[in-house]
Amino acid sequence: MKYAIIVSIAVSILLIVGISIAQKDLQLAPDNTKEMPKEIIGKDGAKMVLIPAGEFEMGTDPAEIPELVKLAKDQGLFFIEAIQFEDEAPRHTVYVDAFYMDAYEVTNAQYRKFVQATGHRELEGFIVEDGIIRIGKPWESKNYKGDNQPVVCVSWDDAKAYADWSGKRLPTEAEWEYSARGGLVGKRYAWGDDWPPPKGSGNFADGTLKRVSTGLGIIDGYDDGYAYTAPVGSYKPNSYGLYDMLGNVLEWCADWYDEKYYVSSPKSNPKGPDSGQFCILRGGSWSDDIPFFLRLSDRNLDNPNECFSTCGFRCVVSATP
Repeated sequence: MKYAIIVSIAVSILLIVGISIAQKDLQLAPDNTKEMPKEIIGKDGAKMVLIPAGEFEMGTDPAEIPELVKLAKDQGLFFIEAIQFEDEAPRHTVYVDAFYMDAYEVTNAQYRKFVQATGHRELEGFIVEDGIIRIGKPWESKNYKGDNQPVVCVSWDDAKAYADWSGKRLPTEAEWEYSARGGLVGKRYAWGDDWPPPKGSGNFADGTLKRVSTGLGIIDGYDDGYAYTAPVGSYKPNSYGLYDMLGNVLEWCADWYDEKYYVSSPKSNPKGPDSGQFCILRGGSWSDDIPFFLRLSDRNLDNPNECFSTCGFRCVVSATP
């Protein structure tokens, strides 16, 4: 009996200590998202939406890779092998703090204000028009210069300079994928697992593009109404209120690229390696017709100084109460 009383007292003490520690841990990372506005306006005038803190499964399960290889070969891409997908593995749990993200990709009108205010270089890069790639200025092209179209031919350096000027930053790769998923768990695309995409899913290589350029592949049976970039917000947003997370333009992320990064990635707020040769792009573009390029977990990369008419960006700011 005496022994039982001692054990009971000891267990009670441990429970009290455990509860105290747990409460202390909770106090270190309180959930303040309910107190935060759901939308804010950035210093550049862009609407930003709150992305709540949370965990998600990032990347691709290695067991899925053989299926992805088969999918690619079924599309006629016989050169695609498993190594093309191995930088997305393993699938791993990631936690991200709350933050605000631009609801739309940065537009030409917004970027012009930045150029006018800072004297930053005007845009020039590789432009795709009528199936031909050439060096050109997108603001001189009828296909890319609309005020409400996403800015293109921006390098990673350009995007970072804009983000710094606007008091924001580029999203980490983890923040981007978490946001693009919009709460979807285990889905391949922003709309689910079906291919081809349902009508109105986004701006991809489609029937309209085929009518102006026979040299580019398209998604058979899909037509989004735009051959090149579409005005931002032309399609339905995801559950977080974000538009064009897949398609329209690839989006620069803050991270340097490392093909093995997921193997040792921190669980909480990963920011990518400290340095590298290439930077990350996410989300596919108006010129993509291949299923695996439009997956939520697909990782793209390029030199930070390269500029293409398929590449743009959006910004984020950390959420503080």
